[in-house]
Amino acid sequence: MKPAKPHIEWTVEGARQARANAEVEQGRFRKAISPIIARGISTKSQLAAAFIGHKAYDKQLTKVAEHMNRNRDAFSRYAPRQGDVVVSAYFKAGTNWIMHVCHQICHLGEAEFEHIQDVIPWPDAAEPRFWVNVHDNTVRQTPTGLRVIKSHLPASQIPINESAKYIAVTRDPKDCAASAYHFFRSLVFGAAMPPPDVWLAHFRSEQPNFGRWDVYTDEWYRLRQNRNVLFLCFEDVKHDSTSAIVQIAQFLGVSLTNEQLERVAHLTSIKAMKAINHKFYPARQSRFTDPNGKIIRKGRVGDASHLFTPTDLETFDTHWKNALAALSSEFPYVQRYRRD
Repeated sequence: MKPAKPHIEWTVEGARQARANAEVEQGRFRKAISPIIARGISTKSQLAAAFIGHKAYDKQLTKVAEHMNRNRDAFSRYAPRQGDVVVSAYFKAGTNWIMHVCHQICHLGEAEFEHIQDVIPWPDAAEPRFWVNVHDNTVRQTPTGLRVIKSHLPASQIPINESAKYIAVTRDPKDCAASAYHFFRSLVFGAAMPPPDVWLAHFRSEQPNFGRWDVYTDEWYRLRQNRNVLFLCFEDVKHDSTSAIVQIAQFLGVSLTNEQLERVAHLTSIKAMKAINHKFYPARQSRFTDPNGKIIRKGRVGDASHLFTPTDLETFDTHWKNALAALSSEFPYVQRYRRD
């Protein structure tokens, strides 16, 4: 067994500097050289794919996934405690939206920040130093005594302590895959982004970015009756976001006035968050990162049908239905997400 990695301390200013350094390092040649390199990679992969199919993209996708998944043991160095609200949403299941809702509730609708990464830690990020340190107690100084921690991990990889609160969010994996496609094209691959069918196949692989959807969903769904776990589906939150805010606030033990509720609902609306996209857009991930990309896009239900073919989506649905069955999961995939 490998010894646990020691936790490393850094300040909020240190996180800002780390992001600034990445901007300089990765952005230096972006305008002139990176698009040419990306197009070259794309052309090379397309030519190889004509002979060996999806395998032409395996090395590229595996390398990125290994980087994104390299800190999945992060909570071996931190155990959530009193006042912690762990928002562990599956990747592209509305993470920024729900953690912003929670952050505003913690601040009674009065939270202000230059960038979300200055106020919410993400221990299992590929680059946790781009975010405020999870051990930084200054972010606990809120009107409610609560602070948010971001994660994409399944329940088995986060200590479940009675004194902390946990909010898990899943979403139709087809829409997760579609949103993730646009995310990775803007943040990581640029013109070298693999085609949609290749991406969809990678998304259901054994080692996708941020872990398997079925494992994440099954593990948190099994804990849905725990008094300190709130299991949400993105589609329900989208259908009635105000009711979802009330539900989350009650779960956190926070009583919002009507005025505070209205303010939280306003600040966390898709329209309002699109207007401050720059406060959520991550630090540069590669030399192909689009500095003008959108992290707050549509938040729509059913967006996958605009990107992937019906045949590929049917295969995708069947895969997850069978994968959940293999886990003996009670999550109602067919009722919620199966295509007619």
